[in-house]
Amino acid sequence: MAASLRSAARRSVATITSTALRVPARQTIAATSALQRGALSAANRGLSSTSQSRRSLAPYQSRSHIAPSLRQQVRWNSYEPSPVFREWGFEDINASLPSSTSSPSHTPVILIDVREPAELTGTGIIPTAINIPLASQPDALYLTADEFETRFGFPKPSADGEQQIVFYCKAGVRARAAAQLAVQAGYNAEQLGVYDGSWLDWERQGGKTERWEGNDV
Repeated sequence: MAASLRSAARRSVATITSTALRVPARQTIAATSALQRGALSAANRGLSSTSQSRRSLAPYQSRSHIAPSLRQQVRWNSYEPSPVFREWGFEDINASLPSSTSSPSHTPVILIDVREPAELTGTGIIPTAINIPLASQPDALYLTADEFETRFGFPKPSADGEQQIVFYCKAGVRARAAAQLAVQAGYNAEQLGVYDGSWLDWERQGGKTERWEGNDV
């Protein structure tokens, strides 16, 4: 069951991060219009509508045959907009970190670094961040609390909405994909945030870092 769950999660990651699936709806409309014109032309000429449609729609048939999931993606984009996540910047992240001076306005967040362990060994991490590598552990947030802690060695971030969860990676792409995957795993989009600048921005602006001493999952 764990293997099938991980496989399903990997497919979700591939769907989220693939730009090839973002096909404009006008292509679907164009194909439909071509079909209608082909059928009408065949009727007027007294030809077989089947053979005529094949000739008229030759450029479109290959697309729909090769990637039938594109039509599903167009419908999904039309009726189910992608969740909107809070965008975090350097100052937001920096203010969320624990400090020696307590402040009533200070609200700790759960920082999740979704880079792979080999990347963290070379760069370090933002203080207090935990590592849940997106590429090698895409099913992580689908696990039960016990399964998660057994695998990673620390508690699974709660989906109760009481604490903000912020994802970051190297440049922001994987972080946004992780946030969308979290929504699919049952987290509320309003609880989730993305540090778009991610590690590159943090390092450029001189943010504090910690040496990563975790183990490969």
